[in-house]
Amino acid sequence: MAVQVRERTLDEIKKKLVEMNTDLNKITYIESALKETGFSFEIKRFLWGELAKHYVGRKMFEKAARAQANKASMEITMRDKMESYILSAEYFAKVGKIDICEDMFVRAGRDVTGEQNARVKLARRNIYFACAKELEDTGKRASAVKFYEKLMKMELDGLERAMIKDKLIKTYNALGLFREAKMLDGS
Repeated sequence: MAVQVRERTLDEIKKKLVEMNTDLNKITYIESALKETGFSFEIKRFLWGELAKHYVGRKMFEKAARAQANKASMEITMRDKMESYILSAEYFAKVGKIDICEDMFVRAGRDVTGEQNARVKLARRNIYFACAKELEDTGKRASAVKFYEKLMKMELDGLERAMIKDKLIKTYNALGLFREAKMLDGS
């Protein structure tokens, strides 16, 4: 359902969004506004960011991730672009779309320098740890395995690597993947 968007400035759009009551109404309005032509990049960036925020409010993480990625592609500074791609990757990770999540991390680290690249790697590690733990706590071991396997391929210190290896072996055994557990164990 499309809504007619009469507002033309950022302030008018913000005022209209404040007047609306529910996230779903705001989502419908923002989606309609994004289809309009003639808006500046500043307004489009704001709309994509707001759309992602309201999708997260409704726990629609895949749509939020796509909206955040669109916002990232319109960002001006490399730092904002990096942060938007990291946020998009986090939302994709929550949905379990690990391949697209990896792509977002690659995009986040593409144009940044050493210190910011280290930040992207740290964010990737932390997001994977958090998602794996959350999935394991909710009993979704098979989904957690994907994140643990990605973590094993990353540069980690010895203690973290040993902890992940141990969790991965236990999870493989719990899932009946004895051959994978034996290969990882090295016996």
